Amino acid sequence: MMSYKSRNSIFRILDGEGGSLAQSAFFDKLMRDDCLHLTQQEREALAQALEVSRVGVSSFLSNIAMREMLMDVGKAVDGDPVLLINGSEEVGDLAQLLACCVKGKRVCLTITGCCDRQIFETLSAQLLRQDIECEVSVTHYVYTGADEVIQNISAIQPMLYASCYTAYSVEQGMFSKERERLYRSNFIFVHAQGQDDRWHRRHLLLVDKRTVCVIECPSEMDMSVIETLLEADRPRMLPLKSEFALNHAPTDYLAYTEDYRLLEHNKPIYTIKLDVPINFIHPDILVPSVLDGFTQTGFVAGEELGPLVEKFYRIHLMRWENFFTKRKATHTIFSRQAMERFARTGVQADHFFAMRPYTPHERVAILQHIREHTMKNPYFKVYFFKEDFCPPEIEIGLYEGMGTLITKAYTHYDLEGDHVEALITQKEFCSKYKEFFTQDLLVGQVLSESDTLKVLDELIGIAQGLAEEK
Repeated sequence: MMSYKSRNSIFRILDGEGGSLAQSAFFDKLMRDDCLHLTQQEREALAQALEVSRVGVSSFLSNIAMREMLMDVGKAVDGDPVLLINGSEEVGDLAQLLACCVKGKRVCLTITGCCDRQIFETLSAQLLRQDIECEVSVTHYVYTGADEVIQNISAIQPMLYASCYTAYSVEQGMFSKERERLYRSNFIFVHAQGQDDRWHRRHLLLVDKRTVCVIECPSEMDMSVIETLLEADRPRMLPLKSEFALNHAPTDYLAYTEDYRLLEHNKPIYTIKLDVPINFIHPDILVPSVLDGFTQTGFVAGEELGPLVEKFYRIHLMRWENFFTKRKATHTIFSRQAMERFARTGVQADHFFAMRPYTPHERVAILQHIREHTMKNPYFKVYFFKEDFCPPEIEIGLYEGMGTLITKAYTHYDLEGDHVEALITQKEFCSKYKEFFTQDLLVGQVLSESDTLKVLDELIGIAQGLAEEK
């Protein structure tokens, strides 16, 4: 029925002797010809089996977890409150406890495990409120062995970007199995200093999903033994993330740009972006937008403007040259919808709030340059997600050897506002992200190179049409 001339050819394919490409071609033909009249459930099961045979069970599960993380990471989770119990008696919820704590002078939390999304949504809602004057610090010890690293990083997203949140990576095999169990347990130690300077302490234990047992601790000695142990182990651990200085001042923005230059320099990069990143734009196009925008918004004006823009030009030129001259891979996946928005408006998803939109003529030059390098430069490639793949609401990129940067989109890069980002430096997570990017997304979720060039031509046509109207 499938017009194969030899039964042996089919047997070799089914036995995996022909390789994954032959299996994929057989699968596509089987689905297209509908010879077996499979149900939708059977088709999905066969597709999953094909993917498992291609990448292996471990990588398949890892890729599924990574995709779920990307889809969920920017979304708030509406769920039941995290209940507090004392024995079998319900005594409130975690939100109420934290709300009382932040009325004082200081709150210090030490956490092991507890990588539950609802817990961290609650921590974020209560500890990161704009109306509190309380000093807050959260120290978290996160077990990052095996595939747990993906789910754990997904769970802590609500707090990950906060400056008061410090996380340490506990690697598999770093400690004895007995000590490792401590870091895989689920404790929350709460120290709260009231307005009267008295300290109030709680020892919380996650005993079930969204259920925390609270133990009254009348003295610091009751909790200090374990906390002292954690602090003694800390030098052996690595920070889970590093941060950029996100400040509003123009000189700080220069330092921030220089930090990015160092992060990117001569590194293989695997990025999911909504649309054109700033480092793909030549400073001769970027600087006029900066000059106009800085002046119009008052971000920088007068005598300060010239020297600042000159320094910014030099830094940005080095960033731009790095992307288009380095002999290391740069792979970027775009959202077609977001790129069309850029072609029509000249505003990027991460457009810095103090820059004007790019003109239609500038957009044409930007898109043509990207198209030319995608076609001719073997180290530089851009892609578009297929229409049936929903792009994530965040931007994420691996800077190999440095870390994986997770950034919220559409924040206008207002460094005093909603803009947040975190560089995950944990090696296992970076490795799994690269595998997901190269072996899952690039293999089956993006357009072919020829179709990518066609989309770029369409975008250039949109911008050219607007330029001609001008």
